[in-house]
Amino acid sequence: MDKIGPYQIIEVIHRGPQPLFRARAKDGQEVAIKAIPVAELTPEMRERFTREALTCRNLRHPNLIHVYEMGESDGMLFQAMEMLEGSDLGKVLGEGRVLDWDARLSIMEQVAAGLQFAHDQHLVHRDIKPANLFLEDTGRVRVLDFGMVRVAESQLTKVGASVGTLNYMAPEQIRGERCTAATDVFSAGIVFFQLATGKHPFSARDRSLGQVVSAIVFETPPKLSELAPDAPEGLEFILERALEKDPAKRPQNAGELKQAISLCRIAGQMSAPPARVDAGETRVLARPEVEVAGEKTKVMPRAAAASQQVAEDAGKTRVMSRGPAPGSPPASDIDEKTRVLARPPAAGKQAAADDLGEKTKVMQRSSPAPIPAPVAAPKASVKAPAAAPAPKVTGPKQRYCPACTSANPAGAEVCERCGTPFAGGGPQQVVAAKTNTTALYVAIGVAVLLAIALVAVLILK
Repeated sequence: MDKIGPYQIIEVIHRGPQPLFRARAKDGQEVAIKAIPVAELTPEMRERFTREALTCRNLRHPNLIHVYEMGESDGMLFQAMEMLEGSDLGKVLGEGRVLDWDARLSIMEQVAAGLQFAHDQHLVHRDIKPANLFLEDTGRVRVLDFGMVRVAESQLTKVGASVGTLNYMAPEQIRGERCTAATDVFSAGIVFFQLATGKHPFSARDRSLGQVVSAIVFETPPKLSELAPDAPEGLEFILERALEKDPAKRPQNAGELKQAISLCRIAGQMSAPPARVDAGETRVLARPEVEVAGEKTKVMPRAAAASQQVAEDAGKTRVMSRGPAPGSPPASDIDEKTRVLARPPAAGKQAAADDLGEKTKVMQRSSPAPIPAPVAAPKASVKAPAAAPAPKVTGPKQRYCPACTSANPAGAEVCERCGTPFAGGGPQQVVAAKTNTTALYVAIGVAVLLAIALVAVLILK
C-alpha cells in the first residue's frame, strides 16, 4: 500500500488489526496514519473509531494527541494525527530504563494534566495504561487512544459491561458500574505505582489474570516505602488515595491528582541536597561558612571559619590563654582599668584556682565594683572591646573636673572642657584620685580572697 487518501505512505510503524503508518501530507508535513480495513469493522468498532477521531480533533492540549483528519479511502477507515518521536511508557518500563525521581514525577504530572483537560470536557478515558502514554524525545508526555472514551450522551457502553484493559481497571470498572473521572484516577494510580517501583501493585508473574482482577477489587496494594524507600515524601500518601477501592475516597478528578503531585515534586526539589560544583570558582562543602576572598567565593568548614574569625577580630576581641597574649598591655597599665574576675573553677581544678587572681581576668568597661562573672572554663578568658582609658594622674599641677574628669591646669577656676566651676584647689583633686585608686586596689583584693574562699568551699563539698 503506497497511499491512503491524500497521504503518501513512507513506512509501517506498527502492524496489527489497526496498523500505524508514517505518511506525508500534500504540504510535506509528516503525519501518523492509524487505519483499519472497513471489511473488518463491526458497527460498534466503527462508532468507537469515529468517536475517537472526533474527540481528539476537538482536544487541544500539550499532553493529548491531536487528530487532524478522519476519512475513508481505498477500503480503509483512517485517522491522520500528529507524528510523535519517542517511545510509549510500556516499552520504557519493559526495557528497565532507570529514571530519576524528578523525571518520574514529571511524567505523572503531565499525564494528570492531560487527563484533567479531558475531565474538564466531561470525558472519561477508561483505558489508561503504560502503552497509551507516549514519552516524546523532547520530554513531553502524550495521552493516546481515546477509543474507549465515554461521553455523557453516548449509549455505546451500557451499565454492566466492562471495557478497558483488565489489569489497569478500577474496581467499579471491573464490576461494570458507571465510570467517572475517579475511575481514570485509579488507573493512573496503578501506572504511577508501577513507574515509581517498577512493579504492578496487584500483578505478579505467578498470578493469573483472574487473581490480578480479584486483587484489584479486594486487596490492599503494598507500601510504596517498602519497595521504593527513596521515594519523595508525600508520594506514598498520594498513591494510596488514588488506589482507594471506594471512588468517593479518591481524588475526584485528575486535577486534584495533578495538584498533589505538583506539590510533592516542588517539596522534593526544595529538600534535595545541593549539587556539588567543581568549576574551580565555587566549592560547596557540608555545612559551610562563606568567606569572600577577592573575586572567588570559598566555602570553608565551620572550624576553619571560626579560626579565621578570631584572626580578623584580633583588634577587637582577643581570646587569651593562661599566659599573657601577644600585644596585651603591661601589668603596670592594668590598674588603670577595671578587672572583672572570672567564675571560680569547678571542683577538682585546684591548679587552675591557684592562678585565678594572677592570670584569668576579663577586661571590661569600667565597672565601679568588681563582680564575679561566669565564664565557660577557667583556663581562658575573653577580653571585651577596650573602653577609652581613664585619664592618668600626672601630678599635683593638674585639676580634674568633677563633672567630666578632664584635666585642667592647677590654677583653673572653671573646667576648660565643660565649663563647670571648681569648688576647691588642685591638690584636693589629686588626693581624691589617689584615694579612689587605693579603694580600687582594696576592693580587688577582697574580691580575690572571696573567690579563693568560694573555690575552697566548693572543693570541700
